[in-house]
Amino acid sequence: MTSIQQKLATGRGKFTPEYPGLGTGPVDYEDSISEEFFAVERKAVFERSWLCVGRLERLPRKGSYFTRELPGRLASIVITRDLDDNIYAFHNVCAHRGNKVVWQEHPQQESSGNCRAFACKYHGWRYGLDGVVNHVTNEDQFFDLDKSKLRMPPVHCEVWAGFIFINLTPERDGPPVPLRTFLGEGLLGLEAYPFHLMTQRYGFATRINGNWKLAVDSVCEWYHPPYVHGRFIHPDVSKAEKLVPPVDAYHYELFRPHMLTSVPGPPVLPPREQGTAGAACQDQRWIYKLFRAGLFGPDDVPDIGPLPGFLNRGNIASWGNDQFWIFPNISIQIWARNYYITYTYWPESVDSHIYEIDMYFVPPANAHERLAQELVVDSTIEFAMQDVNTIEATHSALKTRAQNTFHLSDQELLIRQFHRVIRDTVAEYEAETSRR
Repeated sequence: MTSIQQKLATGRGKFTPEYPGLGTGPVDYEDSISEEFFAVERKAVFERSWLCVGRLERLPRKGSYFTRELPGRLASIVITRDLDDNIYAFHNVCAHRGNKVVWQEHPQQESSGNCRAFACKYHGWRYGLDGVVNHVTNEDQFFDLDKSKLRMPPVHCEVWAGFIFINLTPERDGPPVPLRTFLGEGLLGLEAYPFHLMTQRYGFATRINGNWKLAVDSVCEWYHPPYVHGRFIHPDVSKAEKLVPPVDAYHYELFRPHMLTSVPGPPVLPPREQGTAGAACQDQRWIYKLFRAGLFGPDDVPDIGPLPGFLNRGNIASWGNDQFWIFPNISIQIWARNYYITYTYWPESVDSHIYEIDMYFVPPANAHERLAQELVVDSTIEFAMQDVNTIEATHSALKTRAQNTFHLSDQELLIRQFHRVIRDTVAEYEAETSRR
């Protein structure tokens, strides 16, 4: 064990035995490759859970709106702030002939803007910011038309800590559990974090040829970095292994259906005088030294006031970040250097998903701070793409079904929990529908 590893080691022991209901046996990954399972999972999980669709900053003023095209044709949603500052969400479909109402040049592209009403491009019906019809073209030509009952179908919508959540549970099934109840005590403390100060956003999205759950798995453990990210850590794998924190340096916490992992990180670099970075070279460490930033964030940390005690609950030495997983498909990652990242996974099919990364910083005060942020963004995306390559390799191999059970270590506790919650949610839905 290296001196760095000795400093971080805690001797704590394993986490998995603290959750006996999960067991320690091999895990079956049929839930990631079965077409039949995916069809039910979509209804049980994505059509019944609270889903984060964006930040409140996307609705900066009265009359603001934006649309979301949820992958796999899950839904086309409009989110608005009306003139009384109420936040609404509704399906983007006209009550007349079913046309998509809010779009600009291309119907499948998302849009945003500011207005007082929406007009359908097909026949001119208009809707208020609450989704209710307020004008019907040639209204006298219709039969027994009650305009007051016409609207774009509403979607359950709530805001928490500046994050906008929707729930696609049909109205006929009654209201879903309130968002705050769904989040529970394991997450509600995050409201004390100053998300509102971090309005400098860098967004990235791509399609991944692999099941969405495998992508979640890839960032729920810290077993893989010396191998997947070896060239960033050290080109010699044996040396990279010695630079990664020991297995007991992390913290894991399960509060079903959500979960948390905390990780250590490197200390900030000391201040340096201009021109002391050394000779230019093609080396990641030299770049980090030059721009005073790296994978764990900028070295010149912005002042956002005292951090809430809700963070670093495991008292990690040299704390790097907390990664809060909100079931089913978003991670909010709070970094010690005062920025945060969200990772969101939207299934398209059993074999593909859309992977979104959004990074939020305090707005830069100068070019140096902007360049440092952009280096953090580039480093994060590079690491993410290395993970993605592994996901596609895993999915293609699993599809052969040559192996069907797999052994998970204590470091992979969150993966064990995640698949268990998914399978249980699907089973509960099937049992409920069979009783109807």
